[in-house]
Amino acid sequence: MAVKKGRLFLLLLLVAAVGLIIAGTLGQAVPDKTVLELTLASPIAEEDWPDFGARFWEGDVVVFRDLLAALDRAKRDDRIAGISLEVSSNAGMNFGKMQELRAKLGELTAAGKFCTAYLEEGSNVTYYLASACPEIYLTPTSALTLTGLMGHTTFVRGTLDKLHIYPDLYHIAEYKTAMNLLTEKKFTAAHKEMVTDLVTGWQQQLVAGIAAGRKLEPAAVEQILRGGPYLAEEALAKKLIDKLLYYDQYRDLLKSKAGGDKLNTLGLKEYLTRSRAPRGPKIALVHATGAIVTGKSGYDPAIGRYMGSDTVAEALRAARKDDSVKAIVFRVDSGGGSAIASEIIRREVVLAREKKPVVVSMSDVAGSGGYWIAMSANKIVADPGTLTGSIGVVFGKLNIKGFYEMLGLSKDYVALAPNATLFYEFENFSPEQRALMMKFMRDIYDHFLDGVSKGRGLPVEKVDSIGKGRVYLGARAKELGLVDELGGLDRAVAVAKQLANIPAEQSVQFVVYPRPKTPFQQLTEWMQVRTVGWVPPRAWLDPTRSPLWKERALVLVPFELEPR
Repeated sequence: MAVKKGRLFLLLLLVAAVGLIIAGTLGQAVPDKTVLELTLASPIAEEDWPDFGARFWEGDVVVFRDLLAALDRAKRDDRIAGISLEVSSNAGMNFGKMQELRAKLGELTAAGKFCTAYLEEGSNVTYYLASACPEIYLTPTSALTLTGLMGHTTFVRGTLDKLHIYPDLYHIAEYKTAMNLLTEKKFTAAHKEMVTDLVTGWQQQLVAGIAAGRKLEPAAVEQILRGGPYLAEEALAKKLIDKLLYYDQYRDLLKSKAGGDKLNTLGLKEYLTRSRAPRGPKIALVHATGAIVTGKSGYDPAIGRYMGSDTVAEALRAARKDDSVKAIVFRVDSGGGSAIASEIIRREVVLAREKKPVVVSMSDVAGSGGYWIAMSANKIVADPGTLTGSIGVVFGKLNIKGFYEMLGLSKDYVALAPNATLFYEFENFSPEQRALMMKFMRDIYDHFLDGVSKGRGLPVEKVDSIGKGRVYLGARAKELGLVDELGGLDRAVAVAKQLANIPAEQSVQFVVYPRPKTPFQQLTEWMQVRTVGWVPPRAWLDPTRSPLWKERALVLVPFELEPR
């Protein structure tokens, strides 16, 4: 009996200690007149890394939803006087995320908080982010490199020719130019037309955002972009900057604006720890990030983070079966990948939709396979600058016979059927194989068109006419009916609440899938994998280890655009 009492006492002591730790963490009050400091330097991502290897290779990231959550709490927190945004880069964000962040900063200003931005130096995109704040400050000896946007692509056909590697690749349709990086040495007419339209659209959004933030006419901003870059004094004279300040002077300014006896600041993580997340009905937030492959999600140094159809399908399945979850927000940030994997994920979206509302929130990119997995949702919400569409297919192989011969190597084979060599990488497709391959590609494309038609309520003929592999910005996609509404994650949640009959003013809480893992869990799993199936370092250089290597039919966005 004494032993049992002793154990009970120790258990109660442990519970009390944990409670004190939690209470102490939450109880560390946010001081009145605090400034929330957001420094955009570390990479910003939709999710934390999927495993320890990725974290070790890439370093830590800031999770985008945490950034939005902190700003949302600060908007309602009387202890937060204002926001200081220090922008040294766009932190890997493209126009989608940048527009969501700008919108959230605008909400803070509307709520009566001050919002200031500090630039050590400014580029097109860092200034675009900063212009969401009513006040912008720049280091006196710096410059503002507003020069307008450009789009460029690296083609490797010349390199393949030197290596005697032939890209035997094919596509449907003319704007599906993903293979052009391997088959061409410069833009084709269709490729150039598409990139020009996208960069032009982005620049129009850039101009509109800067004009609204600085209370300038769009035509004046266009002229400014044509005349840049600018010295600090020139930027000040053109009213692009409110004042030139060194960092210590900027800190003094923050203290004055906050109105306290001393400057109280909190960073993102510390503020999230000290403040409370909203409570209410549960909405599942299911992430689909990176290239789409069959199997499980993971990380590869060659292609970065990738989503596995098994992992994402299981996440959607878990959210569907959880009766406490009232709706699903499916957050997509992917340029596509495997057609088979995309269809496996889409099927789970259909099954989930039969039980509860599914609303897609498109991030920076949701094109090709990224659009495929989204097309069957109840509603699709995209940012104006999201890259989406790209309804088309790429199929083929690289013939490396010439490369082997250059090295003095040779191959020979025995084939027992005409198509046994279909995926043999030492000869091109025969005419009969090419016809067979085109038949399979056409079948995938027709399935894509049919899925878009049923999911978006559009005639197949119209989908075909606006498809053809063409990439669109979110704003144009809405006009075409590929997207239902414009907005970010917040808007997608609002739509999900409406479909789930949750009052608009009611707070909700996210249940995140796939479930995030702590760094310790990632390390433990990584060590277990290395113990069971250790991969020698020389195997890391084998391109066939890439998850995309085994995928034959690809639905991929034809390029990667990053604004600067």
